[in-house]
Amino acid sequence: MLTKDDIKQITNAQIEAQKEIFFTKDEMDEKFYSKTEMDEKFKNLQIPIDAVYKEKKTNDQERTVSAGRIKELKNWVDKAAPKLGIKFEH
Repeated sequence: MLTKDDIKQITNAQIEAQKEIFFTKDEMDEKFYSKTEMDEKFKNLQIPIDAVYKEKKTNDQERTVSAGRIKELKNWVDKAAPKLGIKFEH
């Protein structure tokens, strides 16, 4: 038959074994959410996001310039086509 001391020893041994296997909330926070680690992860995400934003911004600017040039060319063709005797439809 187990005595109270035997049960206490078994319980303490089980608690110690669980401490080795499972993390406490504080240990989890420290391991996965430490400020420096999160800052590094955020930095690693921010760099490609900034690059994509820069590409989009450049692309938008190039489209705006291209649209203006196409409009100017259409206007020029509209004026030149009748003088050259060419029917131009757009």
